[in-house]
Amino acid sequence: MLERFFERTIKSYLMITGFLTATAFSTFLAPDWSMQTLFSYNDTMMENKEYLLGTYQHWGVMVGCIGVLLMFSAKYKSLRTSTMIYSAFEKSMFVGIFLYNVCINDYEWFYGWSGVFALDGFVTVYSLVYLYYYLTRDKSKVPAHLR
Repeated sequence: MLERFFERTIKSYLMITGFLTATAFSTFLAPDWSMQTLFSYNDTMMENKEYLLGTYQHWGVMVGCIGVLLMFSAKYKSLRTSTMIYSAFEKSMFVGIFLYNVCINDYEWFYGWSGVFALDGFVTVYSLVYLYYYLTRDKSKVPAHLR
C-alpha cells in the first residue's frame, strides 16, 4: 500500500514542495518585503534589521537551493536519496525550532513563520512515513523513490 502511494506521489511531492521551498529566495532578493509581508514582522521588529539582514538572506539562499535541488531530483533519480535525507533533516529542525519558540519561549511573533511551519511539518511527516516504508519494504524490489 505505501509502496504504491510513494510510487505515485514522489515526483509530484518533489516538484510541489521544491517549488514552495524555492520561494525562500524571496527572502534573499527582497528581505524587507518578505519579512513584513510573508512573516508578519512589524515596524518595531524591523528597526534593527541590519543586524540580522545577512542571516535572513543566507537562510533564503540556503533553503531556496534546497527547493531547486528537490525539483531537480524529481527528474534525476540519482539525486533523490541524498536530497530527501537533507531536506527531511533541515525541515524537521525548523519544525523543532518553531515549536520550541512558540511553546517554550512563548514568542508570539514567531507565529509569522506558520506558513513555513506548515510546509516543513508536511515534509517531515511525509519523510517519516517514507522512512518507515523504506525500512519495512520488500528489499528485493527497487525502492519507490527510485522508480
